[in-house]
Amino acid sequence: MTTPFVFSNLPVELVRDILEHAAHSDRATARNLTLVSSAVKQWTDPILYDTVVLSTARSLRAFIAAIANKPSEFVRTRVRNLGIFTLGPVQSIDRVLAACGGVQSLACGFSLPSYLQSQGTEAVQALRQPREQHLLGAACRDGWDAALVGPTVTHLRIHLAAFDSSRPESPFAFANTPFHEAGWDRLHALPALSHLAIVYRPSGSTPPTAIIPHLTRLLPPPAHGNEDVCLPALQLVLIQVVGAKKDAAFAAETVKALNRAVEAAAGPALRIVAELAPSSAARQWEESVRGGRGVWEDAEDAVRTRLTAAAK
Repeated sequence: MTTPFVFSNLPVELVRDILEHAAHSDRATARNLTLVSSAVKQWTDPILYDTVVLSTARSLRAFIAAIANKPSEFVRTRVRNLGIFTLGPVQSIDRVLAACGGVQSLACGFSLPSYLQSQGTEAVQALRQPREQHLLGAACRDGWDAALVGPTVTHLRIHLAAFDSSRPESPFAFANTPFHEAGWDRLHALPALSHLAIVYRPSGSTPPTAIIPHLTRLLPPPAHGNEDVCLPALQLVLIQVVGAKKDAAFAAETVKALNRAVEAAAGPALRIVAELAPSSAARQWEESVRGGRGVWEDAEDAVRTRLTAAAK
Protein backbone atom coordinates (compact mmCIF):
# COMPACT_ATOMS: atom_id res chain seq x y z
CA MET A 1 0.00 0.00 0.00
CA THR A 2 1.31 3.44 -0.92
CA THR A 3 1.98 5.78 2.02
CA PRO A 4 0.26 9.13 1.46
CA PHE A 5 2.52 12.18 1.18
CA VAL A 6 2.51 13.83 4.60
CA PHE A 7 1.86 17.29 3.11
CA SER A 8 -0.61 16.20 0.43
CA ASN A 9 -3.62 17.87 2.05
CA LEU A 10 -1.90 21.14 2.96
CA PRO A 11 -1.91 24.33 0.88
CA VAL A 12 1.27 24.83 -1.14
CA GLU A 13 1.98 28.10 0.70
CA LEU A 14 1.96 26.34 4.06
CA VAL A 15 4.18 23.52 2.77
CA ARG A 16 6.64 26.13 1.54
CA ASP A 17 6.64 27.91 4.91
CA ILE A 18 7.34 24.63 6.71
CA LEU A 19 10.18 23.60 4.41
CA GLU A 20 11.75 27.06 4.41
CA HIS A 21 11.64 27.11 8.23
CA ALA A 22 13.36 23.71 8.29
CA ALA A 23 16.00 24.95 5.84
CA HIS A 24 16.69 28.04 7.96
CA SER A 25 17.04 25.90 11.08
CA ASP A 26 19.67 23.47 9.79
CA ARG A 27 22.05 23.69 6.83
CA ALA A 28 22.24 19.92 6.38
CA THR A 29 18.46 19.84 6.12
CA ALA A 30 18.58 22.70 3.63
CA ARG A 31 21.02 20.77 1.43
CA ASN A 32 18.87 17.63 1.60
CA LEU A 33 15.73 19.57 0.71
CA THR A 34 17.30 20.79 -2.53
CA LEU A 35 17.24 17.14 -3.68
CA VAL A 36 13.50 16.60 -3.05
CA SER A 37 12.16 18.23 -6.20
CA SER A 38 12.81 21.15 -8.50
CA ALA A 39 10.09 23.19 -6.78
CA VAL A 40 11.51 22.60 -3.31
CA LYS A 41 14.99 23.37 -4.64
CA GLN A 42 13.73 26.76 -5.85
CA TRP A 43 12.43 27.48 -2.34
CA THR A 44 15.47 26.35 -0.39
CA ASP A 45 18.38 27.26 -2.67
CA PRO A 46 18.20 30.98 -1.76
CA ILE A 47 18.35 30.03 1.93
CA LEU A 48 21.34 27.76 1.38
CA TYR A 49 23.22 30.50 -0.46
CA ASP A 50 22.25 33.37 1.85
CA THR A 51 25.29 32.78 4.09
CA VAL A 52 28.39 31.15 2.59
CA VAL A 53 31.39 30.19 4.73
CA LEU A 54 34.51 28.97 2.92
CA SER A 55 36.99 27.64 5.47
CA THR A 56 39.21 25.44 3.31
CA ALA A 57 40.63 25.38 -0.20
CA ARG A 58 38.37 22.39 -0.84
CA SER A 59 35.20 24.30 0.11
CA LEU A 60 36.41 27.22 -2.02
CA ARG A 61 36.77 24.96 -5.06
CA ALA A 62 33.41 23.30 -4.37
CA PHE A 63 31.65 26.67 -4.18
CA ILE A 64 33.17 27.84 -7.46
CA ALA A 65 32.00 24.61 -9.10
CA ALA A 66 28.51 25.05 -7.64
CA ILE A 67 28.02 28.64 -8.78
CA ALA A 68 29.26 27.73 -12.27
CA ASN A 69 25.88 26.01 -12.70
CA LYS A 70 23.89 28.95 -11.36
CA PRO A 71 22.72 32.05 -13.20
CA SER A 72 25.14 34.87 -12.45
CA GLU A 73 22.25 37.04 -11.23
CA PHE A 74 21.28 34.38 -8.66
CA VAL A 75 24.79 34.37 -7.17
CA ARG A 76 25.07 38.14 -7.31
CA THR A 77 21.79 38.71 -5.47
CA ARG A 78 21.39 35.69 -3.20
CA VAL A 79 24.76 35.54 -1.40
CA ARG A 80 24.34 38.20 1.28
CA ASN A 81 26.90 37.06 3.88
CA LEU A 82 30.28 35.74 2.77
CA GLY A 83 33.10 34.50 4.98
CA ILE A 84 36.38 33.45 3.35
CA PHE A 85 38.74 31.95 5.92
CA THR A 86 41.02 29.90 3.68
CA LEU A 87 44.37 31.34 2.62
CA GLY A 88 43.80 30.68 -1.06
CA PRO A 89 44.32 30.29 -3.88
CA VAL A 90 43.89 34.06 -4.12
CA GLN A 91 42.79 33.79 -7.75
CA SER A 92 39.86 31.65 -6.64
CA ILE A 93 39.05 34.08 -3.83
CA ASP A 94 38.95 36.88 -6.38
CA ARG A 95 36.55 34.88 -8.57
CA VAL A 96 34.21 34.41 -5.63
CA LEU A 97 34.32 38.10 -4.66
CA ALA A 98 33.66 39.13 -8.25
CA ALA A 99 30.69 36.75 -8.51
CA CYS A 100 29.11 37.69 -5.16
CA GLY A 101 28.62 41.36 -5.89
CA GLY A 102 25.57 41.71 -3.65
CA VAL A 103 27.31 40.73 -0.41
CA GLN A 104 26.21 42.82 2.57
CA SER A 105 28.56 41.35 5.19
CA LEU A 106 32.03 40.20 4.19
CA ALA A 107 34.49 38.48 6.53
CA CYS A 108 38.06 38.07 5.26
CA GLY A 109 40.46 35.61 6.85
CA PHE A 110 43.04 35.48 4.07
CA SER A 111 46.22 37.52 3.66
CA LEU A 112 45.18 40.89 2.31
CA PRO A 113 48.70 41.94 1.21
CA SER A 114 49.02 38.76 -0.86
CA TYR A 115 45.58 39.28 -2.35
CA LEU A 116 46.23 42.95 -3.06
CA GLN A 117 49.54 42.29 -4.79
CA SER A 118 48.03 39.60 -7.00
CA GLN A 119 44.48 40.80 -7.64
CA GLY A 120 44.24 44.47 -6.73
CA THR A 121 41.13 46.12 -5.30
CA GLU A 122 38.69 45.91 -8.21
CA ALA A 123 36.50 43.06 -6.90
CA VAL A 124 36.09 44.58 -3.43
CA GLN A 125 35.47 48.08 -4.70
CA ALA A 126 32.88 46.71 -7.16
CA LEU A 127 30.69 45.23 -4.41
CA ARG A 128 27.30 46.88 -4.69
CA GLN A 129 26.46 47.93 -1.15
CA PRO A 130 28.42 46.08 1.52
CA ARG A 131 27.39 47.12 5.02
CA GLU A 132 29.84 45.16 7.16
CA GLN A 133 33.39 44.05 6.62
CA HIS A 134 35.48 42.03 9.08
CA LEU A 135 39.23 41.68 8.52
CA LEU A 136 40.13 38.79 10.80
CA GLY A 137 43.19 36.76 11.76
CA ALA A 138 45.48 36.24 8.78
CA ALA A 139 43.87 39.17 6.97
CA CYS A 140 45.81 41.65 9.13
CA ARG A 141 48.76 39.56 10.25
CA ASP A 142 51.14 41.15 7.75
CA GLY A 143 49.39 44.49 7.55
CA TRP A 144 46.51 45.51 5.36
CA ASP A 145 45.50 48.28 3.02
CA ALA A 146 42.29 50.10 3.81
CA ALA A 147 41.59 50.34 0.07
CA LEU A 148 40.29 46.78 0.48
CA VAL A 149 37.26 48.08 2.35
CA GLY A 150 34.05 48.41 0.38
CA PRO A 151 33.04 52.02 -0.32
CA THR A 152 29.66 51.78 1.44
CA VAL A 153 30.79 49.92 4.57
CA THR A 154 29.25 51.22 7.79
CA HIS A 155 30.58 48.54 10.18
CA LEU A 156 34.28 47.63 10.05
CA ARG A 157 36.26 45.27 12.30
CA ILE A 158 40.02 44.84 12.08
CA HIS A 159 42.81 43.10 13.97
CA LEU A 160 45.23 45.74 15.18
CA ALA A 161 48.74 44.61 14.30
CA ALA A 162 50.52 47.01 16.65
CA PHE A 163 50.14 50.20 18.64
CA ASP A 164 52.99 52.65 19.18
CA SER A 165 52.12 55.51 21.54
CA SER A 166 55.41 57.25 20.68
CA ARG A 167 54.04 58.16 17.24
CA PRO A 168 50.99 60.34 17.94
CA GLU A 169 50.51 61.14 14.24
CA SER A 170 50.42 57.44 13.30
CA PRO A 171 50.14 55.16 16.33
CA PHE A 172 48.45 52.25 14.58
CA ALA A 173 50.18 49.78 12.26
CA PHE A 174 47.59 49.40 9.52
CA ALA A 175 49.72 48.39 6.58
CA ASN A 176 53.28 47.86 5.44
CA THR A 177 53.10 51.20 3.67
CA PRO A 178 53.66 54.83 4.71
CA PHE A 179 50.92 56.34 6.82
CA HIS A 180 49.78 58.77 4.12
CA GLU A 181 49.05 55.83 1.79
CA ALA A 182 46.89 53.83 4.19
CA GLY A 183 45.31 53.95 7.61
CA TRP A 184 43.03 56.67 8.90
CA ASP A 185 43.50 58.79 5.77
CA ARG A 186 41.92 56.01 3.71
CA LEU A 187 39.11 55.58 6.24
CA HIS A 188 38.12 59.18 5.55
CA ALA A 189 37.05 57.90 2.13
CA LEU A 190 34.34 55.85 3.89
CA PRO A 191 31.71 58.52 4.60
CA ALA A 192 29.19 55.98 5.90
CA LEU A 193 31.51 54.39 8.52
CA SER A 194 29.57 54.49 11.79
CA HIS A 195 30.96 51.46 13.69
CA LEU A 196 34.63 50.59 14.06
CA ALA A 197 35.90 47.57 16.02
CA ILE A 198 39.52 46.74 16.70
CA VAL A 199 40.70 43.40 18.04
CA TYR A 200 43.49 44.50 20.34
CA ARG A 201 46.17 42.62 22.28
CA PRO A 202 47.79 45.03 24.78
CA SER A 203 51.52 44.77 25.28
CA GLY A 204 53.30 45.03 28.59
CA SER A 205 55.40 47.94 27.29
CA THR A 206 52.50 50.34 26.72
CA PRO A 207 49.72 51.13 29.20
CA PRO A 208 46.47 49.75 27.72
CA THR A 209 44.67 53.04 28.27
CA ALA A 210 47.19 54.91 26.08
CA ILE A 211 45.07 53.90 23.11
CA ILE A 212 42.05 55.91 24.28
CA PRO A 213 43.12 59.46 23.28
CA HIS A 214 44.02 58.28 19.78
CA LEU A 215 40.68 56.58 19.28
CA THR A 216 38.80 59.56 20.75
CA ARG A 217 40.28 61.76 18.03
CA LEU A 218 38.38 59.71 15.46
CA LEU A 219 34.98 60.49 16.98
CA PRO A 220 33.08 63.64 15.98
CA PRO A 221 33.63 66.29 18.67
CA PRO A 222 30.61 67.87 20.39
CA ALA A 223 31.57 71.27 19.03
CA HIS A 224 34.92 72.11 17.45
CA GLY A 225 38.34 70.59 17.66
CA ASN A 226 39.08 67.45 15.61
CA GLU A 227 37.11 68.03 12.40
CA ASP A 228 40.21 67.46 10.28
CA VAL A 229 40.96 64.14 11.98
CA CYS A 230 37.63 62.62 12.94
CA LEU A 231 35.43 60.31 10.90
CA PRO A 232 32.21 62.34 10.65
CA ALA A 233 29.70 59.47 10.77
CA LEU A 234 31.49 57.43 13.46
CA GLN A 235 29.22 56.64 16.40
CA LEU A 236 30.91 53.69 18.10
CA VAL A 237 34.43 52.35 18.61
CA LEU A 238 34.54 48.81 19.99
CA ILE A 239 37.77 47.48 21.49
CA GLN A 240 37.82 43.67 21.70
CA VAL A 241 40.67 42.79 24.06
CA VAL A 242 42.48 39.54 23.26
CA GLY A 243 43.91 37.40 26.01
CA ALA A 244 45.04 33.78 26.13
CA LYS A 245 43.79 31.53 28.94
CA LYS A 246 46.91 32.19 30.97
CA ASP A 247 46.36 35.96 30.47
CA ALA A 248 42.61 35.90 31.13
CA ALA A 249 42.87 37.90 34.35
CA PHE A 250 45.06 40.54 32.69
CA ALA A 251 42.62 40.83 29.76
CA ALA A 252 39.65 41.21 32.10
CA GLU A 253 41.43 43.91 34.09
CA THR A 254 42.38 45.65 30.83
CA VAL A 255 38.72 45.77 29.79
CA LYS A 256 37.78 47.33 33.13
CA ALA A 257 40.62 49.85 32.93
CA LEU A 258 39.68 50.89 29.40
CA ASN A 259 36.02 51.39 30.27
CA ARG A 260 36.92 53.35 33.42
CA ALA A 261 39.22 55.57 31.34
CA VAL A 262 36.58 56.45 28.74
CA GLU A 263 33.95 57.14 31.40
CA ALA A 264 36.39 59.43 33.18
CA ALA A 265 37.24 61.22 29.94
CA ALA A 266 33.53 61.66 29.09
CA GLY A 267 32.52 63.59 25.96
CA PRO A 268 33.11 61.73 22.68
CA ALA A 269 35.10 59.05 24.54
CA LEU A 270 31.83 57.69 25.95
CA ARG A 271 31.31 56.09 22.55
CA ILE A 272 34.35 53.84 23.06
CA VAL A 273 33.49 50.46 24.60
CA ALA A 274 35.89 47.70 25.62
CA GLU A 275 34.96 44.03 25.95
CA LEU A 276 36.73 40.69 25.96
CA ALA A 277 37.35 39.40 22.45
CA PRO A 278 35.40 36.25 21.51
CA SER A 279 37.30 32.98 21.44
CA SER A 280 36.80 33.04 17.66
CA ALA A 281 35.99 36.27 15.83
CA ALA A 282 35.12 34.26 12.72
CA ARG A 283 32.62 32.13 14.63
CA GLN A 284 31.13 35.22 16.24
CA TRP A 285 30.62 36.75 12.80
CA GLU A 286 29.00 33.59 11.44
CA GLU A 287 26.63 33.24 14.40
CA SER A 288 25.59 36.89 14.13
CA VAL A 289 24.76 36.74 10.40
CA ARG A 290 22.81 33.53 10.96
CA GLY A 291 20.51 35.34 13.38
CA GLY A 292 22.39 35.14 16.67
CA ARG A 293 23.54 37.96 18.92
CA GLY A 294 25.10 40.71 16.84
CA VAL A 295 28.74 41.71 17.10
CA TRP A 296 27.83 45.28 17.98
CA GLU A 297 24.73 44.97 20.16
CA ASP A 298 26.30 44.88 23.64
CA ALA A 299 28.51 47.87 22.85
CA GLU A 300 25.56 49.83 21.44
CA ASP A 301 23.63 49.15 24.64
CA ALA A 302 26.58 50.37 26.72
CA VAL A 303 26.83 53.62 24.74
CA ARG A 304 23.12 54.31 25.10
CA THR A 305 23.33 53.78 28.86
CA ARG A 306 26.35 56.10 29.18
CA LEU A 307 24.84 58.88 27.07
CA THR A 308 21.56 58.72 28.99
CA ALA A 309 23.41 59.00 32.30
CA ALA A 310 25.55 61.87 31.00
CA ALA A 311 22.46 63.79 29.88
CA LYS A 312 20.90 63.78 33.35
